[in-house]
Amino acid sequence: MSRLILAMQTSIDGYVDSSLPDAAWQLWNWGPDWPWSEDLRASFNRLLAEASGILLSRPMADDGYLAHWARAAEQHPDDPDWAFARAVGALPKFAVSRAGRPAQDWPRTTVLNGELADTVAQAGKLAGGGLVCFGGAGLASALLRAGLADELRLFTNPGFAGTGRTIFGPWLATRTYRAATSTAHACGIAETRWVR
Repeated sequence: MSRLILAMQTSIDGYVDSSLPDAAWQLWNWGPDWPWSEDLRASFNRLLAEASGILLSRPMADDGYLAHWARAAEQHPDDPDWAFARAVGALPKFAVSRAGRPAQDWPRTTVLNGELADTVAQAGKLAGGGLVCFGGAGLASALLRAGLADELRLFTNPGFAGTGRTIFGPWLATRTYRAATSTAHACGIAETRWVR
């Protein structure tokens, strides 16, 4: 079975978003001018360069994830810092759905319906190699709960969300990951790789 890397941004207090309107936890907000440093850009570009496919939730696809990165790739066609945006467009994508709805007009995207373990295995087989998953929160949590993530890569922002969604729960108390690498990037984000 191909490896699955679950990559998520978190706050210092472990949330992946905030329900507080004035929370400024997220340094890396995916906007046009976020202050990510050269070392973080290089690491993120390597993550996408090594992937054979992208796994994402159906709601992420519905909410414009693919269109957003297609626009970013068009705006930065030759910029090496934005190689990951071009990779998002070029790699095969697999949207996991329990609803059984047909795919929208998403280029290079296959909607997979069924049990989570089966759809992840099918995505890995179709991709022909390792997958990277960026969520959303519900899919990330389900992957951890089912023991399907071979690696958890956390990009911890230098701020507190206070409250919001988390991908962690008490059902993880019996799971064990070991630290593989930890990097404090110049912009203040800490990247930690945890592997099974």
